[in-house]
Amino acid sequence: PSNEFRARALSAWLAVVAIQVGLAFWSQTLEGSDTEPLYEYDLAIGSFFAYGILIGITFWIASAYQDRTDALGLRPYAWRWLGIAAAVVIVSIILAAALEPLLHAGEEQGLSPDEWRPERANAFLLNSIVLVTLTPFAEELFFRGLGVRVLGFLGSTAAMVGTALAFGLAHGLLIALPTLLVLGIGLAWVRIRAESVWPGVIAHAAYNGVALAILFATLE
Repeated sequence: PSNEFRARALSAWLAVVAIQVGLAFWSQTLEGSDTEPLYEYDLAIGSFFAYGILIGITFWIASAYQDRTDALGLRPYAWRWLGIAAAVVIVSIILAAALEPLLHAGEEQGLSPDEWRPERANAFLLNSIVLVTLTPFAEELFFRGLGVRVLGFLGSTAAMVGTALAFGLAHGLLIALPTLLVLGIGLAWVRIRAESVWPGVIAHAAYNGVALAILFATLE
């Protein structure tokens, strides 16, 4: 695209990042310590709404490029990149586990319930499905798919670090930033080298799935 279109795409992407970061930190001030969103249908409904909008905006911004599919990284990939993306996830999970006793990022995020509530199992299942399907697709498409492309003019390193920082801050939890940065930089590297966003989507889904499985296994 021309410099004008590239500048517009970059400006739009940065504006959406700023909105996400602002809303994420604002929402942290609203959540009470007794909330258990994984047991509430509102989480799934809100996620469908919010991520649906994010996906739509992502495709709209990508229309600034001649080949929108290519710009978003929606391309076939070599299977080896799934293994490499899986390694990124494993490293991120190990880091998160090592830092949890110090930072308590999982607890501060506010998603983890204190105990198993069988009467809310359906809501828990629906929210889990959303977290391992819609969430990773929307976030990878926006941050790694589009983000790597709009920041690409700064070079690969800046694109990886920039998208990872935006991804981490958009979660509104500074104490989780080290883990999110490692995950974000690793998946951005895979996105660039594989020229596809799909390994990152699948790895991100696995990351969320493992986190939910660990949470479920530890509920009393």
